[in-house]
Amino acid sequence: MSPSSRDILIGRQSILDRNGQIFAYELLFRSARGAREAHVSDDTLATASVIVDTLMEVGVTRVLGDKKGFVNIGRDFLLGDAIFLLPAEHLVLEILETVPVTDETVARCRELKKRGYTLALDDYVGDQDLWAPVLDQVSIVKVDILGVKESEIEPVAKNLSSRKIRLLAEKVESHEMWLKTMALGFTYFQGFFFARPMTLTGKKTDPLRQALTGILSLVLSEAETEEIIGAIRPHVDLVSSLLRVANVVGLSPGRTVTDLRQALLVMGRDQLKRWVELLLFSSAPTENRYARPLFLLAIVRGRLMERLAPLWQGSGKPLPDHAFLTGLFSLAEPLLGIPLGELLEGLPLDPSIKNALNTGEGNLGTLLSVVRRLAPASPEEEIFAALPFDAPLPLEAISEVQAEAQVWADETLRALA
Repeated sequence: MSPSSRDILIGRQSILDRNGQIFAYELLFRSARGAREAHVSDDTLATASVIVDTLMEVGVTRVLGDKKGFVNIGRDFLLGDAIFLLPAEHLVLEILETVPVTDETVARCRELKKRGYTLALDDYVGDQDLWAPVLDQVSIVKVDILGVKESEIEPVAKNLSSRKIRLLAEKVESHEMWLKTMALGFTYFQGFFFARPMTLTGKKTDPLRQALTGILSLVLSEAETEEIIGAIRPHVDLVSSLLRVANVVGLSPGRTVTDLRQALLVMGRDQLKRWVELLLFSSAPTENRYARPLFLLAIVRGRLMERLAPLWQGSGKPLPDHAFLTGLFSLAEPLLGIPLGELLEGLPLDPSIKNALNTGEGNLGTLLSVVRRLAPASPEEEIFAALPFDAPLPLEAISEVQAEAQVWADETLRALA
Protein backbone atom coordinates (compact mmCIF):
# COMPACT_ATOMS: atom_id res chain seq x y z
CA MET A 1 0.00 0.00 0.00
CA SER A 2 1.38 3.39 -0.92
CA PRO A 3 1.52 6.13 1.69
CA SER A 4 -1.24 8.67 1.78
CA SER A 5 -0.69 12.22 0.65
CA ARG A 6 -0.26 13.18 4.30
CA ASP A 7 2.60 10.75 4.91
CA ILE A 8 6.18 11.94 5.33
CA LEU A 9 9.08 9.63 4.53
CA ILE A 10 12.63 10.74 5.37
CA GLY A 11 15.62 8.50 4.82
CA ARG A 12 18.46 8.90 7.31
CA GLN A 13 21.88 7.21 7.32
CA SER A 14 24.45 7.54 10.08
CA ILE A 15 27.87 9.11 9.52
CA LEU A 16 30.43 7.95 12.11
CA ASP A 17 33.64 9.48 13.41
CA ARG A 18 36.94 7.67 14.08
CA ASN A 19 35.71 6.57 17.50
CA GLY A 20 32.68 4.86 16.01
CA GLN A 21 30.32 7.53 17.37
CA ILE A 22 27.61 9.16 15.28
CA PHE A 23 28.87 12.48 13.96
CA ALA A 24 25.94 13.35 11.67
CA TYR A 25 23.18 11.92 9.50
CA GLU A 26 22.71 12.12 5.76
CA LEU A 27 19.10 12.96 4.98
CA LEU A 28 17.72 11.14 1.97
CA PHE A 29 14.64 11.60 -0.17
CA ARG A 30 12.12 8.75 0.02
CA SER A 31 9.21 8.62 -2.41
CA ALA A 32 7.43 5.42 -1.32
CA ARG A 33 7.10 3.43 1.85
CA GLY A 34 9.22 0.31 1.78
CA ALA A 35 11.45 1.46 -1.08
CA ARG A 36 15.05 0.42 -0.40
CA GLU A 37 16.35 3.25 -2.54
CA ALA A 38 14.98 6.56 -3.65
CA HIS A 39 14.20 7.17 -7.30
CA VAL A 40 15.18 10.80 -7.71
CA SER A 41 14.41 12.47 -11.01
CA ASP A 42 14.68 16.06 -9.82
CA ASP A 43 17.47 17.10 -7.43
CA THR A 44 15.74 20.35 -6.50
CA LEU A 45 12.41 18.69 -5.73
CA ALA A 46 14.10 15.98 -3.68
CA THR A 47 16.11 18.51 -1.68
CA ALA A 48 13.09 20.72 -1.08
CA SER A 49 11.05 17.72 0.06
CA VAL A 50 13.69 16.59 2.56
CA ILE A 51 14.24 20.10 3.93
CA VAL A 52 10.55 20.97 4.31
CA ASP A 53 9.73 17.63 5.92
CA THR A 54 12.72 17.85 8.28
CA LEU A 55 12.48 21.47 9.33
CA MET A 56 8.75 22.15 9.16
CA GLU A 57 6.93 18.86 9.51
CA VAL A 58 8.67 16.13 11.48
CA GLY A 59 11.04 18.56 13.20
CA VAL A 60 14.79 18.95 13.48
CA THR A 61 14.95 17.50 16.99
CA ARG A 62 13.22 14.27 16.07
CA VAL A 63 15.23 13.75 12.87
CA LEU A 64 18.68 14.95 13.93
CA GLY A 65 18.74 15.19 17.71
CA ASP A 66 21.91 17.12 18.53
CA LYS A 67 23.69 16.04 15.32
CA LYS A 68 24.05 17.79 11.99
CA GLY A 69 22.29 16.71 8.82
CA PHE A 70 23.93 16.38 5.40
CA VAL A 71 21.56 17.54 2.64
CA ASN A 72 22.15 17.04 -1.10
CA ILE A 73 22.32 20.31 -3.01
CA GLY A 74 21.92 20.36 -6.81
CA ARG A 75 22.73 23.25 -9.14
CA ASP A 76 19.30 24.92 -9.18
CA PHE A 77 18.92 24.82 -5.41
CA LEU A 78 22.51 25.98 -4.94
CA LEU A 79 21.93 29.07 -7.04
CA GLY A 80 18.43 29.83 -5.77
CA ASP A 81 17.58 32.28 -3.00
CA ALA A 82 15.84 29.61 -0.91
CA ILE A 83 19.19 28.14 0.09
CA PHE A 84 19.76 31.05 2.49
CA LEU A 85 16.69 30.00 4.48
CA LEU A 86 18.49 26.83 5.58
CA PRO A 87 19.85 26.88 9.15
CA ALA A 88 23.65 26.74 8.99
CA GLU A 89 23.80 25.46 12.56
CA HIS A 90 21.85 22.29 11.69
CA LEU A 91 22.79 21.38 8.12
CA VAL A 92 25.86 20.54 6.06
CA LEU A 93 25.30 21.43 2.40
CA GLU A 94 26.46 18.49 0.29
CA ILE A 95 27.30 19.72 -3.22
CA LEU A 96 26.28 17.00 -5.67
CA GLU A 97 28.79 15.71 -8.23
CA THR A 98 26.32 16.79 -10.95
CA VAL A 99 26.81 20.48 -10.15
CA PRO A 100 28.89 22.08 -12.95
CA VAL A 101 32.04 23.91 -11.91
CA THR A 102 31.42 27.41 -13.24
CA ASP A 103 32.23 30.91 -12.05
CA GLU A 104 28.61 31.20 -10.87
CA THR A 105 28.56 28.01 -8.78
CA VAL A 106 32.00 28.65 -7.32
CA ALA A 107 31.00 32.20 -6.36
CA ARG A 108 27.89 30.87 -4.63
CA CYS A 109 29.95 28.32 -2.67
CA ARG A 110 32.31 31.10 -1.62
CA GLU A 111 29.35 33.22 -0.45
CA LEU A 112 27.85 30.33 1.51
CA LYS A 113 31.16 29.68 3.24
CA LYS A 114 31.41 33.35 4.25
CA ARG A 115 27.91 33.14 5.71
CA GLY A 116 28.96 30.32 8.01
CA TYR A 117 27.69 27.28 6.11
CA THR A 118 29.65 24.03 6.17
CA LEU A 119 30.08 22.69 2.64
CA ALA A 120 30.83 19.13 1.59
CA LEU A 121 31.54 17.70 -1.85
CA ASP A 122 29.67 14.50 -2.70
CA ASP A 123 30.85 11.38 -4.58
CA TYR A 124 34.42 12.54 -5.18
CA VAL A 125 36.44 10.07 -7.30
CA GLY A 126 39.70 11.97 -7.77
CA ASP A 127 39.02 14.65 -10.39
CA GLN A 128 41.15 17.19 -8.56
CA ASP A 129 41.80 19.47 -11.54
CA LEU A 130 38.08 19.70 -12.31
CA TRP A 131 37.01 20.34 -8.71
CA ALA A 132 39.93 22.52 -7.58
CA PRO A 133 37.90 25.78 -7.40
CA VAL A 134 35.21 24.06 -5.30
CA LEU A 135 37.70 22.22 -3.10
CA ASP A 136 38.96 25.60 -1.93
CA GLN A 137 35.51 26.27 -0.42
CA VAL A 138 34.51 22.94 1.11
CA SER A 139 35.39 21.59 4.55
CA ILE A 140 34.53 17.93 3.91
CA VAL A 141 34.97 15.71 0.84
CA LYS A 142 33.02 12.49 0.57
CA VAL A 143 35.19 10.00 -1.30
CA ASP A 144 33.23 7.34 -3.17
CA ILE A 145 35.18 4.25 -2.12
CA LEU A 146 33.45 2.04 -4.68
CA GLY A 147 33.98 4.58 -7.45
CA VAL A 148 37.75 4.83 -6.96
CA LYS A 149 40.10 2.00 -7.85
CA GLU A 150 41.52 0.46 -4.70
CA SER A 151 45.05 1.30 -5.80
CA GLU A 152 44.09 4.97 -6.20
CA ILE A 153 42.42 5.52 -2.82
CA GLU A 154 45.70 6.35 -1.09
CA PRO A 155 46.83 8.98 -3.67
CA VAL A 156 43.36 10.56 -3.61
CA ALA A 157 43.45 10.75 0.18
CA LYS A 158 46.95 12.25 0.25
CA ASN A 159 46.08 14.94 -2.31
CA LEU A 160 43.01 16.00 -0.35
CA SER A 161 44.77 15.88 3.03
CA SER A 162 47.31 18.39 1.74
CA ARG A 163 44.42 20.87 1.44
CA LYS A 164 43.50 20.40 5.11
CA ILE A 165 40.13 18.97 4.13
CA ARG A 166 38.39 16.40 6.31
CA LEU A 167 37.79 13.17 4.42
CA LEU A 168 34.61 11.11 4.59
CA ALA A 169 34.70 7.58 3.23
CA GLU A 170 31.29 6.79 1.77
CA LYS A 171 29.98 3.41 0.57
CA VAL A 172 32.14 1.52 3.05
CA GLU A 173 30.82 -2.05 2.83
CA SER A 174 33.44 -4.15 4.63
CA HIS A 175 35.50 -4.24 7.79
CA GLU A 176 38.66 -4.37 5.66
CA MET A 177 37.77 -1.16 3.83
CA TRP A 178 36.96 0.57 7.10
CA LEU A 179 40.38 -0.30 8.55
CA LYS A 180 42.11 0.81 5.35
CA THR A 181 40.39 4.20 5.23
CA MET A 182 41.08 4.67 8.96
CA ALA A 183 44.79 4.06 8.29
CA LEU A 184 44.73 6.59 5.43
CA GLY A 185 43.52 9.33 7.77
CA PHE A 186 39.82 9.52 6.89
CA THR A 187 37.86 11.37 9.59
CA TYR A 188 34.32 10.18 8.91
CA PHE A 189 32.74 6.99 7.59
CA GLN A 190 29.43 6.06 6.01
CA GLY A 191 28.12 2.91 4.37
CA PHE A 192 26.19 -0.34 4.63
CA PHE A 193 28.95 -1.86 6.80
CA PHE A 194 27.86 0.48 9.60
CA ALA A 195 24.16 0.98 8.92
CA ARG A 196 21.65 0.96 6.12
CA PRO A 197 19.49 4.03 5.77
CA MET A 198 16.46 4.01 8.05
CA THR A 199 13.20 5.67 7.17
CA LEU A 200 11.45 8.03 9.56
CA THR A 201 7.75 8.57 9.09
CA GLY A 202 5.35 11.25 10.13
CA LYS A 203 2.24 13.08 9.03
CA LYS A 204 2.05 16.21 6.96
CA THR A 205 0.65 19.15 8.84
CA ASP A 206 -2.59 20.46 7.36
CA PRO A 207 -1.86 24.08 6.26
CA LEU A 208 -5.39 25.17 7.25
CA ARG A 209 -4.97 23.70 10.72
CA GLN A 210 -1.61 25.45 11.02
CA ALA A 211 -3.24 28.76 10.09
CA LEU A 212 -6.10 28.27 12.54
CA THR A 213 -3.73 27.31 15.35
CA GLY A 214 -1.73 30.47 14.70
CA ILE A 215 -4.85 32.66 14.63
CA LEU A 216 -6.14 31.12 17.85
CA SER A 217 -2.78 31.79 19.49
CA LEU A 218 -3.04 35.46 18.47
CA VAL A 219 -6.57 35.76 19.85
CA LEU A 220 -5.70 34.04 23.12
CA SER A 221 -2.65 36.26 23.60
CA GLU A 222 -4.76 39.39 22.94
CA ALA A 223 -2.84 40.45 19.83
CA GLU A 224 -3.71 43.64 18.01
CA THR A 225 -6.67 43.52 15.60
CA GLU A 226 -4.44 44.33 12.62
CA GLU A 227 -2.19 41.37 13.41
CA ILE A 228 -5.19 39.04 13.55
CA ILE A 229 -6.55 40.42 10.28
CA GLY A 230 -3.16 39.88 8.68
CA ALA A 231 -3.20 36.23 9.75
CA ILE A 232 -6.73 35.63 8.41
CA ARG A 233 -6.55 37.61 5.15
CA PRO A 234 -4.38 35.16 3.10
CA HIS A 235 -6.93 32.35 3.58
CA VAL A 236 -9.95 32.94 1.37
CA ASP A 237 -11.90 30.08 2.96
CA LEU A 238 -11.43 31.58 6.43
CA VAL A 239 -12.39 35.07 5.25
CA SER A 240 -15.59 33.82 3.61
CA SER A 241 -16.49 31.76 6.67
CA LEU A 242 -15.91 34.70 9.00
CA LEU A 243 -18.07 37.01 6.88
CA ARG A 244 -20.90 34.47 6.81
CA VAL A 245 -20.81 33.99 10.58
CA ALA A 246 -20.51 37.74 11.27
CA ASN A 247 -23.66 38.39 9.24
CA VAL A 248 -25.57 36.02 11.51
CA VAL A 249 -24.19 37.27 14.82
CA GLY A 250 -25.23 40.51 16.50
CA LEU A 251 -26.61 42.49 13.57
CA SER A 252 -29.85 44.39 13.38
CA PRO A 253 -32.06 43.69 10.34
CA GLY A 254 -31.00 45.40 7.16
CA ARG A 255 -27.31 45.67 8.03
CA THR A 256 -24.63 43.66 6.22
CA VAL A 257 -21.02 42.97 7.15
CA THR A 258 -18.92 43.43 4.04
CA ASP A 259 -15.27 43.50 5.15
CA LEU A 260 -12.95 41.65 7.49
CA ARG A 261 -12.32 44.46 9.96
CA GLN A 262 -16.05 45.10 10.38
CA ALA A 263 -16.60 41.38 10.90
CA LEU A 264 -14.10 41.30 13.76
CA LEU A 265 -15.69 44.35 15.40
CA VAL A 266 -19.19 42.93 15.09
CA MET A 267 -18.23 39.55 16.51
CA GLY A 268 -15.93 40.73 19.28
CA ARG A 269 -12.99 38.76 20.66
CA ASP A 270 -15.03 36.16 22.52
CA GLN A 271 -17.11 35.10 19.54
CA LEU A 272 -14.11 35.32 17.24
CA LYS A 273 -12.26 32.92 19.50
CA ARG A 274 -15.21 30.55 19.52
CA TRP A 275 -15.38 30.65 15.70
CA VAL A 276 -11.69 29.79 15.37
CA GLU A 277 -11.95 27.00 17.94
CA LEU A 278 -14.80 25.38 16.06
CA LEU A 279 -13.15 25.76 12.66
CA LEU A 280 -9.96 24.24 14.04
CA PHE A 281 -11.81 21.07 14.87
CA SER A 282 -13.94 21.04 11.73
CA SER A 283 -10.70 20.91 9.67
CA ALA A 284 -10.10 17.30 10.67
CA PRO A 285 -8.68 15.06 7.92
CA THR A 286 -11.35 14.30 5.34
CA GLU A 287 -10.26 10.65 5.13
CA ASN A 288 -11.46 10.16 8.73
CA ARG A 289 -15.00 8.89 8.15
CA TYR A 290 -15.88 9.47 11.81
CA ALA A 291 -14.81 13.13 11.71
CA ARG A 292 -18.28 14.68 11.42
CA PRO A 293 -20.04 12.81 14.28
CA LEU A 294 -16.91 13.13 16.40
CA PHE A 295 -16.77 16.85 15.71
CA LEU A 296 -20.43 17.15 16.74
CA LEU A 297 -19.64 15.31 19.96
CA ALA A 298 -16.73 17.68 20.64
CA ILE A 299 -19.10 20.65 20.30
CA VAL A 300 -21.62 18.97 22.60
CA ARG A 301 -18.92 18.40 25.23
CA GLY A 302 -17.73 21.98 24.99
CA ARG A 303 -21.24 23.35 25.38
CA LEU A 304 -22.03 20.97 28.26
CA MET A 305 -18.96 22.09 30.18
CA GLU A 306 -19.66 25.74 29.42
CA ARG A 307 -23.23 25.46 30.75
CA LEU A 308 -22.31 23.33 33.77
CA ALA A 309 -19.43 25.55 34.92
CA PRO A 310 -21.68 28.35 36.35
CA LEU A 311 -23.66 25.68 38.23
CA TRP A 312 -20.59 24.52 40.17
CA GLN A 313 -21.44 24.60 43.89
CA GLY A 314 -17.97 24.08 45.35
CA SER A 315 -14.97 26.35 45.67
CA GLY A 316 -12.94 27.37 42.64
CA LYS A 317 -15.82 27.60 40.17
CA PRO A 318 -14.47 26.93 36.64
CA LEU A 319 -14.68 29.74 34.11
CA PRO A 320 -17.23 28.95 31.36
CA ASP A 321 -14.78 29.88 28.62
CA HIS A 322 -12.11 27.56 30.04
CA ALA A 323 -14.73 24.86 30.43
CA PHE A 324 -15.80 25.10 26.79
CA LEU A 325 -12.22 24.79 25.55
CA THR A 326 -11.59 21.79 27.79
CA GLY A 327 -14.61 19.93 26.46
CA LEU A 328 -13.78 20.78 22.86
CA PHE A 329 -10.11 19.77 23.15
CA SER A 330 -10.97 16.51 24.91
CA LEU A 331 -11.44 14.97 21.45
CA ALA A 332 -8.58 16.78 19.71
CA GLU A 333 -6.39 13.73 19.27
CA PRO A 334 -8.84 11.51 17.32
CA LEU A 335 -10.25 14.51 15.42
CA LEU A 336 -7.01 16.07 14.26
CA GLY A 337 -4.86 12.96 14.10
CA ILE A 338 -2.01 14.40 16.16
CA PRO A 339 -0.93 13.88 19.77
CA LEU A 340 -2.80 16.12 22.20
CA GLY A 341 0.44 17.27 23.81
CA GLU A 342 1.78 18.45 20.47
CA LEU A 343 -1.31 20.56 19.80
CA LEU A 344 -1.46 22.03 23.30
CA GLU A 345 2.23 22.94 23.21
CA GLY A 346 1.58 25.46 20.46
CA LEU A 347 -1.33 27.22 22.18
CA PRO A 348 -1.18 29.69 25.10
CA LEU A 349 -3.99 27.96 27.00
CA ASP A 350 -4.61 28.43 30.71
CA PRO A 351 -2.66 25.85 32.77
CA SER A 352 -5.92 24.62 34.31
CA ILE A 353 -7.13 23.56 30.86
CA LYS A 354 -3.90 21.71 30.06
CA ASN A 355 -3.91 19.99 33.46
CA ALA A 356 -7.51 18.85 33.00
CA LEU A 357 -6.75 17.42 29.56
CA ASN A 358 -3.42 15.84 30.40
CA THR A 359 -4.02 14.51 33.90
CA GLY A 360 -7.72 15.03 34.72
CA GLU A 361 -6.73 17.22 37.67
CA GLY A 362 -8.51 20.24 39.13
CA ASN A 363 -12.15 21.28 38.97
CA LEU A 364 -12.01 21.35 35.18
CA GLY A 365 -10.72 17.79 35.22
CA THR A 366 -13.59 16.75 37.46
CA LEU A 367 -16.08 18.54 35.23
CA LEU A 368 -14.57 16.82 32.20
CA SER A 369 -15.01 13.41 33.81
CA VAL A 370 -18.70 14.23 34.31
CA VAL A 371 -19.10 15.31 30.69
CA ARG A 372 -17.34 12.17 29.44
CA ARG A 373 -20.10 10.20 31.15
CA LEU A 374 -22.83 12.42 29.77
CA ALA A 375 -21.39 12.38 26.22
CA PRO A 376 -19.17 9.28 25.88
CA ALA A 377 -16.95 8.94 22.81
CA SER A 378 -16.06 5.25 23.09
CA PRO A 379 -17.34 1.95 24.47
CA GLU A 380 -14.90 2.37 27.37
CA GLU A 381 -16.47 5.68 28.33
CA GLU A 382 -19.99 4.28 27.89
CA ILE A 383 -19.25 1.82 30.70
CA PHE A 384 -18.98 4.73 33.11
CA ALA A 385 -22.03 6.56 31.75
CA ALA A 386 -24.44 4.79 34.10
CA LEU A 387 -22.30 5.32 37.20
CA PRO A 388 -23.03 8.22 39.57
CA PHE A 389 -20.58 11.07 39.40
CA ASP A 390 -18.99 12.82 42.33
CA ALA A 391 -19.10 16.52 41.56
CA PRO A 392 -20.77 19.53 43.27
CA LEU A 393 -23.42 19.99 40.59
CA PRO A 394 -27.25 20.11 40.90
CA LEU A 395 -28.51 16.83 39.44
CA GLU A 396 -31.87 18.33 38.51
CA ALA A 397 -30.21 20.67 35.99
CA ILE A 398 -28.25 18.00 34.14
CA SER A 399 -30.96 16.77 31.77
CA GLU A 400 -31.96 20.31 30.82
CA VAL A 401 -28.33 21.22 30.08
CA GLN A 402 -27.86 18.04 28.04
CA ALA A 403 -30.86 18.80 25.83
CA GLU A 404 -29.82 22.41 25.27
CA ALA A 405 -26.22 21.42 24.46
CA GLN A 406 -27.34 18.97 21.79
CA VAL A 407 -29.63 21.51 20.12
CA TRP A 408 -26.92 24.19 20.24
CA ALA A 409 -24.33 21.82 18.75
CA ASP A 410 -26.68 20.81 15.90
CA GLU A 411 -27.38 24.45 15.05
CA THR A 412 -23.69 25.36 15.23
CA LEU A 413 -22.72 22.52 12.92
CA ARG A 414 -25.35 23.55 10.39
CA ALA A 415 -24.07 27.14 10.50
CA LEU A 416 -20.48 26.03 9.87
CA ALA A 417 -21.58 23.81 6.99
